[in-house]
Amino acid sequence: MPNLIRHLLGYMPVNIVLGLSSFGGVFLFTRLMGADDYGRYALAFSAMHVIHTLTLTWTEAAGYRFYAEAQAKGHLPDHFKTCLALALISLVPAFLVLGATLLLLQGMPELRDAIVWILILLPVSVIVNIALQSHKAGLRVARFSAIEIGRTLGGFLIGAGLAWIGGFGAAAPLIGIAVSFSIAAATEGYWLWRQSTGGHVDWHGAKKYLAYGIPISAALVLDLILSASDRFLIAYFIDEAAVGAYAAGYGVADKTVLMICAWAAMAGAPLVMEAYEMRGKQAAETEARGMAQAIMLLAIPAAVGIAVVAKPLSDVMIGEELRDQAREIIPWIAVAGLFNGLLIHYFSEAFQLAHKTAERAFIMLIPSLLNIGLNIVLLPVMGLMGAVYATVFCYVLAVALLAGFGRRHLAMPVPMLDLAKILGACLAMAGAVQLIPGFGGLIELMCKAAIGALTYGLCVVSLNAAGARGTAISVAGKVKSRLRPRAT
Repeated sequence: MPNLIRHLLGYMPVNIVLGLSSFGGVFLFTRLMGADDYGRYALAFSAMHVIHTLTLTWTEAAGYRFYAEAQAKGHLPDHFKTCLALALISLVPAFLVLGATLLLLQGMPELRDAIVWILILLPVSVIVNIALQSHKAGLRVARFSAIEIGRTLGGFLIGAGLAWIGGFGAAAPLIGIAVSFSIAAATEGYWLWRQSTGGHVDWHGAKKYLAYGIPISAALVLDLILSASDRFLIAYFIDEAAVGAYAAGYGVADKTVLMICAWAAMAGAPLVMEAYEMRGKQAAETEARGMAQAIMLLAIPAAVGIAVVAKPLSDVMIGEELRDQAREIIPWIAVAGLFNGLLIHYFSEAFQLAHKTAERAFIMLIPSLLNIGLNIVLLPVMGLMGAVYATVFCYVLAVALLAGFGRRHLAMPVPMLDLAKILGACLAMAGAVQLIPGFGGLIELMCKAAIGALTYGLCVVSLNAAGARGTAISVAGKVKSRLRPRAT
């Protein structure tokens, strides 16, 4: 647990920047861009994720998973050389899929003009992501954080500037992302080239990378179908402005909770993998318990908090044109974000560590296809809320399936007593927030957030949920010891 806390603190700055950029993106882009342009941006962003995940993510996943093994054998230059070669080869199908997508969008010029920027994003993003995954696997927290902060903040500022100037339409945020990724690719590409110096492409090992990575890409594509296919169906059954409202709600609720789960996974997943490789399954399960406690302690109150302050949060964060529809879906999307985070960043670890990624992909077929079917049935009848209900139900189903089947490979623990204590603290937090009158605006949001956080913090410490009391005493002691010499 001390190692996990240290890594959580190490990754805290990058997650603060990710959160500010996510909130800032919704705040600015829903105001600087019209509802239709924001909807097109959401569609283009989803298309980028699908293309990248389908064709390139497998090389990044293999680069992370086999880093420790290559390091133990002294074969890191071969490992990096192999990853770069596989990434270069994978760009061929990536560009083919992108070309086919652009051809299909000949009748939608505004959306096509945004998606064309993916042509730059594909090669530079795979270089940066391979380097970031290597830094994470190698526990180089400072370098990972520096690159991720620079890339995220740079992309946000450039995109916001272009949206403010005007004339770029839905492409403005994507141009910002493309520029920031290109800058990061220059430094990280050089780092990867230096690390691969003296190495050789291991084509025999590449088959192992392929066998591990392709099912991960397939599973993640199915995850994206679960999370993003509804946007395309909303555009078909309703319109692009409805996609904008849906994306705005997602940007406020889902992205926030998912980011917190990712933060816990950044800190915990490398420790679980190290324990699995060095000391076996039992040690990994013990390490995973701390990761589960961190996710529950941080993500559950975030989801509950977003749900109970949906009105002032949407009033402050989302532009007026998209606000009313987004406000209605935020509480539900916060719940979906929690299960999405558990799906991607926790229960999937059992399949990845055991190299059973093909099984995970097969399991994900069920909720992904069901989500499409439910959207087709519910959207014409219930409108935007039909997509929301379908998403929440399918995420819950996906988590249940992965948790159940994954236990055969690695029992990812769910500390039930800690879960009960955290849910009790969240119930107290929600009750305290509801006592504050709704006077509107930023002041209401800040008051409710402060009272909610204080109530939850006092409850989890008094209940010692997930070892919160010991952690608070330890952190307070370290802060006190650092301040004492200064005071003297």
